Amino acid sequence: MKDFPITEYGAIGDGETLNTAAIQKAIDACRDHGGGRVCVADGTYVTGTIHLYSNIELHLEPNGVLAASTKGEDYPDFVSEELDEKKAPRATNRCLIYIGGASNVSITGMGLIDCRGSAFCDEITDPDGKKRYIRNTDILPARMIFVMSSTNVRMCDFTMKEMAGGWGCWINNCQYVSADSVKMYCNPQYPNADGIHINCSSDITLSNCVIHSGDDSIIVRANTNTLKQPRVCERIIVKGCVLSSIHNAIRIAWRNDGTVQNCTFSDLVITDSRQGLTIELPDHSSPTDFSLNRTRVRNINFSNVVLDRIFENPVQIIIHPENLVDAIQDIHFSNISATSELFPIVVGREDAIIQDISFNHCSFTVTGQQEPPYPVFQHVKNLHLDDTTFNIEA
Repeated sequence: MKDFPITEYGAIGDGETLNTAAIQKAIDACRDHGGGRVCVADGTYVTGTIHLYSNIELHLEPNGVLAASTKGEDYPDFVSEELDEKKAPRATNRCLIYIGGASNVSITGMGLIDCRGSAFCDEITDPDGKKRYIRNTDILPARMIFVMSSTNVRMCDFTMKEMAGGWGCWINNCQYVSADSVKMYCNPQYPNADGIHINCSSDITLSNCVIHSGDDSIIVRANTNTLKQPRVCERIIVKGCVLSSIHNAIRIAWRNDGTVQNCTFSDLVITDSRQGLTIELPDHSSPTDFSLNRTRVRNINFSNVVLDRIFENPVQIIIHPENLVDAIQDIHFSNISATSELFPIVVGREDAIIQDISFNHCSFTVTGQQEPPYPVFQHVKNLHLDDTTFNIEA
């Protein structure tokens, strides 16, 4: 494999110079060679949007840093053959790293992707005195790494920090994508700072990742808005990860998604999150973030999960009104140990019964409650509670 050091194409790692053109020049040379490894060596290289192509490895050396530009104009919207940008969430393709219609692509190495998200956030104080952050512009990368209509993509070892106002990684309409030992973290109060978002994709594996996010840590969805043909999201494996989120650690499905099926989530540690494991079909969403499908979620398994310091429900399955629903069924929880402020909640609708839900060898402990907030199970058929306890700890 031939190396293409970005410094040989004019990149300067001083933390100030904008290197988008130089880095893209190195990538293009690698593509024209038929593939190889584009190397980010010692230094901090500021960049806007770059595009990766087939047979290319973007390699971050241990002291190599890709630093996202803090200027919104360095993330131009672009037209892609794979995606109508007006139908994408936030109606834009803006991103830091784009992999579109490619195969055999990887982002590797012990280096850092510094998203410098604080530049896109302002701290404000609500009338009740609570401080929070809001986006200060709409001209920003809506996601950091954007993988679209691609196959055989690998991400491993690198660290991503300070994603804000944009998802860490969006995997859309892809097959054979893996992320291993990737670390993502940011201020948990940053808006929309999701971790890894998997949509309408199959054969995806996330392993040994650590994600401390300002929004949902790992999302699995089937929003078909951006696709020419509907596609099932299936065969997703998440294993051995450490997660925390100001919202949901794991979130599956959303308003009027299509089908999500045949997924396993195992050997997880989840702390300091509002919700732990969530399947929720909400009653509202932004126009570009839902479609008009009948949602079907089936054959989902959670096992060997520790949840601690969960501010609300450790497990939440809810079908809100006005969602188009085919079925939520065959959802199984085993070896779950949870300490939270509320018990699990599983609530369907009269016209959308949640079916075949099981809890096996699970322990749910609620802390700090003066009266028993019992778990809620409504409009559920074939609920099995085997060797499962619900405790209150004052």
